[in-house]
Amino acid sequence: MVANDDVILSDEEIDVEMFDSDTELSKSAATTSRKSRVSYADDTDSDFQSSTSKRAPVPSKRGRGRGRGRGAATASTRKSVDENGEELPKARRGRPPKPKPMDEDGNPIEKPKATRGRKKAVAVKELSDNEDDFDDGEFGKPAKQKRAAKGKARQLTFDEIEIPAKEPTFDPALVRELAERNPDTYWRELATATETTSDSNAELTGRIDFIDEDHPLELLPHSITDQMALTGMALSPDGTLLATFGSSGHVHIWDTDTFECLTTLRDRSEANIDEFFVGQFTPNSEYLIVGGKLKDRKRWSEADEDNHIMPCPLKIFNVLTGDVVSRLDGHSEEILCVKSVVYKGENYYVTTSQDGYIRRWHMDSDWVVLLDSKEVTDGVTCMAFTVSFLPNTGNRYFMAATDDHVTLMDLEMCLIVQRFDPIYSSYCDCGKFIELVEEPLYQARKPVIAEDEEGTGEASSSRAAITSLPEPTGPFAYFVTRGVELLDAEDNTVSSRPNTCTLHRLVYPTESDGSFELQEIRRYYHDDYLSNSWLIRLASNGRYILAPTLNGQVFAFSIATGQVTSVLRDHDTIEVRDCKFHPTKNLLFTCSDDGTIKAYRSTVKPKSPETSVEADIEMECSTTVAASEHERAQTSDFDSPQTAAESHFNGLKEGVESLAVRDLDSVVSDPPAPVVTIAVVEENVKQES
Repeated sequence: MVANDDVILSDEEIDVEMFDSDTELSKSAATTSRKSRVSYADDTDSDFQSSTSKRAPVPSKRGRGRGRGRGAATASTRKSVDENGEELPKARRGRPPKPKPMDEDGNPIEKPKATRGRKKAVAVKELSDNEDDFDDGEFGKPAKQKRAAKGKARQLTFDEIEIPAKEPTFDPALVRELAERNPDTYWRELATATETTSDSNAELTGRIDFIDEDHPLELLPHSITDQMALTGMALSPDGTLLATFGSSGHVHIWDTDTFECLTTLRDRSEANIDEFFVGQFTPNSEYLIVGGKLKDRKRWSEADEDNHIMPCPLKIFNVLTGDVVSRLDGHSEEILCVKSVVYKGENYYVTTSQDGYIRRWHMDSDWVVLLDSKEVTDGVTCMAFTVSFLPNTGNRYFMAATDDHVTLMDLEMCLIVQRFDPIYSSYCDCGKFIELVEEPLYQARKPVIAEDEEGTGEASSSRAAITSLPEPTGPFAYFVTRGVELLDAEDNTVSSRPNTCTLHRLVYPTESDGSFELQEIRRYYHDDYLSNSWLIRLASNGRYILAPTLNGQVFAFSIATGQVTSVLRDHDTIEVRDCKFHPTKNLLFTCSDDGTIKAYRSTVKPKSPETSVEADIEMECSTTVAASEHERAQTSDFDSPQTAAESHFNGLKEGVESLAVRDLDSVVSDPPAPVVTIAVVEENVKQES
């Protein structure tokens, strides 16, 4: 029986109140044993609620009652009343509410609601510009800083900018001294001055000098082939070995005397697909460094329509054993060129890649152990193709064919010295320094095809006027390039610009930190010269430029005149990738995507007796005429046209007669020859007079 003074509490009222202190909570929990369970799931006001609580798991909301979520639904009708019988407010679970702050009049002070996101901008009182209003913070008061003015900051003038002192990128005096200590003769591709023959009709035994009608190239019978496309070649320093590179992943080494395959190199430990583009022998021919493309054997690329390209390493093979003795990682895409160079007594490799980077590899004395590697600071180039070192600079500077132009770079600093204007509309994929045998004729304008002024859309060729070669302002070197033009005509299937090779003259600065000047001397082109395909390399012997095409031909351009002196058509109608002059032998090699290597030798065209006599008469007549005209100039200041013609005729006649007397056998054996020649000369003189 319940007394009147007793108050019957509901289940909600007997819930324990939660406090900030864990101690009070534990005491309260010990004295209230009637509380059998506590639900934390609905306790939204509790500061102890946590999704990662280690307490007992939350009971199901269904409970033992009618689904109200608290296990004591049977006491839900009980109400709390005070002494007067009035209903008391329902007890609040959790910590007791904090008293609201009041102002002086007893009214509650409303707190500003919290906002989410960016804070609202509050107007700040502008600081004074008077320096006396700011404390220097010497006695504890922090010094106030002036607020920066809004708007664009004032730019400094050139006088205010402090430029740190730096080493000049090109110092002529230092470069001259460096070239004297470290001569760089390997870049020379000068042809032999004279033919090494014992007879005019005998075979040439020295390096190929002339390629023309009198010295045609003869295809040699041999069998240098590969299973797939051949993209590059490399000759050993002594010229006894020829290495070929292709997409089959093999490197074949051939004997240049017998054309026999001596060995085949392959990385047998490579699990993916190797394709080799370029390579070079070390100076002692003990090792061969190769580079190209590495493709994932298990991954396909829809964009390339080929296996996915992986980071492409350089691999160094031991030529005798065939083992890969070193692997140099650094390029992310295809390696397009590799050069070995000695600079200040240290060994270096220089490589270019389709990833746009040019990398310098510092090697040990054995050319196998890598000491360090560094990229040339660029950040602009998309594709880097070939490199060629500047003559007479001690191998410190090199010219790189990059994108549609060429770039001058510093090997020691790994920096760009100067970037030149674009040469071709798409790519400039090959450039090399050469030493000329004959001075070229200067071509003032580029050979371009421009639309007519009337706007009919018909193309007309614009040929250049030939003028004298401008005088250089300092030391210079000749540089030849080739490139690819954009396909901008006939629905972007052909190019409106002709394919050309270009001869440049790089003029060195005469003052410290001066600028180089790249002068265009002339361009070489032909209507049938089609080479709008990238990764094609030129060759030169100082007298000719050998320019491969995309349809299996190789054009020989005379550097001096620009004329086409020979065209080789022995490959299939597919790209010819590379050409190589042998450094000491009468040999020329070409490789193509048809998987073959063609070897040529230069021959001497036999001369008939009539041709020999006519050539001798012409030479003797010209000599006699020159002597006669010189004698006449000494005796008379002025001659009439008739007197000059008679003197010219008499000189020719005396030349023929003197030749007949001196070489009686060759003339008497064929009597009509001198008589016919004199008659022709008389007729020509009469017509001129």
